[in-house]
Amino acid sequence: MKLLYKTLLSTMLVSPLCVNMYAQQQIPNSGFEGGWSDCVPWTFYVSEDKHGEASAVVAGKNPNGWVISNVAGMTSYYDGLASGLGATVVGDSVEGFNSNSAVKLTNTPNPFMDAQIVPGYVTLGTTWSTAYPGFDVSAGGMVINNSDGGSFGGIEFNGRPTGIEFMYKRSRGEDKPAEKSTVVAYLWKGHWTQKDVPAVVYMAGEPVCADMTDRDRCILGMDMTGCQGGEVSKSDDAELIAVINAEITEDASEWTKFSATFDYKSDATPEMINIIIAAGDYFGGASVVGKDNSITVDDVKLIYAENDKNVYSGVLNIDMMGNALATNKPATIEITPAGEGKCTFTLPNFVLEMPGAEPMVLGDIVVNDVTTSEENGTTAYNGEVKGLQLAGGSIVADVTLNGTISGNNVVMNIDVMWSGIPIKVTFTSTTSGINDINADLNAPVEYFNIQGMRVDADNMTPGIYVKRQGNKVSKILVK
Repeated sequence: MKLLYKTLLSTMLVSPLCVNMYAQQQIPNSGFEGGWSDCVPWTFYVSEDKHGEASAVVAGKNPNGWVISNVAGMTSYYDGLASGLGATVVGDSVEGFNSNSAVKLTNTPNPFMDAQIVPGYVTLGTTWSTAYPGFDVSAGGMVINNSDGGSFGGIEFNGRPTGIEFMYKRSRGEDKPAEKSTVVAYLWKGHWTQKDVPAVVYMAGEPVCADMTDRDRCILGMDMTGCQGGEVSKSDDAELIAVINAEITEDASEWTKFSATFDYKSDATPEMINIIIAAGDYFGGASVVGKDNSITVDDVKLIYAENDKNVYSGVLNIDMMGNALATNKPATIEITPAGEGKCTFTLPNFVLEMPGAEPMVLGDIVVNDVTTSEENGTTAYNGEVKGLQLAGGSIVADVTLNGTISGNNVVMNIDVMWSGIPIKVTFTSTTSGINDINADLNAPVEYFNIQGMRVDADNMTPGIYVKRQGNKVSKILVK
């Protein structure tokens, strides 16, 4: 009878349920899997023959679309070769959460001046730093004066997300273990400009200065006391629209989810977004930066209201090496728009059932940065993810997605390669060969959620359900 109910339910779920379709932007390379390239910190040469020219000093690598706060040190020019005395790398790629890559950020001593601890953070904007190191006999050696830094700019963006979430690990060194980690995100329109911001680390003479557009502190309206740079002006349309300024204080040796909600201050449409995730106290100043304090970050996502994602109901057919593991199994998929021509595909709560074995709960199959294209009313979806960790990390698989949506017809092919074994998963909004099955006319009223699970009628939360009584099946909306 259970099989009869499941088959009947799959018959009813042949048309997709699509919830409130309109595009919502995601951030690029959210899982840090989209390649890494040389990091050339924003600074300038200070030698006489190259004074004021943009530096080409490479310090570590950045995940594409993001910038890590690596510093180029004191840049000069010798015999045609760029050099950066005191260059410091504070971020690197490490194994991720269910993936091959995450960003690890660590507050790191400057190798030339170990009294200076360079803060580790990553941003969608541009990182910058300045300092005026010198030698003070009374202080017993090197001292750091006029230190400052942060992030300016961001990326173009016009969505209105409700919040942000990511996975992280966190540890503290012995220096300042009480230092908090910081998460800052903000949406804005218009521009702020600060004059004459020192853009170099220098030991003599006058620093190279530049006008800085959309510095973090300026947009956020923070106190500029003690900060480097000149006066701040803004365009007539400049407006801070929403902000997150949150902290993480607990260590986490295992992957842990962080989430925070935007505080909206305006109904205006954003033009830009910046996100900053710091190993330490981002706005606390140089004196609070603790050596070896670190945070590892992966899967940074913007969160929208639940009804902003598209949920489709249908059935799964699963084949492994010619053996049918599932036929017409009720399921849902989720497609979350992530900007023009992009989306995130999710097959939630995937379970692999093999004959003679306990069901294997693999968890969510998530493919980020799926490419979409439309032709003659049909939208095609193509994407892949390498090294996806499932079943709590005990299974590592490569997943390839291709499919189409045309009107009410949805077909998604999810090819999973696990240890050389191909598993073919097909999601479709239509089934065949089950229209002639009859239900028990004396069956009681039963309710199922759109995942195909039976639910208690007295404990249903708001949402869409399937009601079955005898041979009559219908969808109902619980408010």
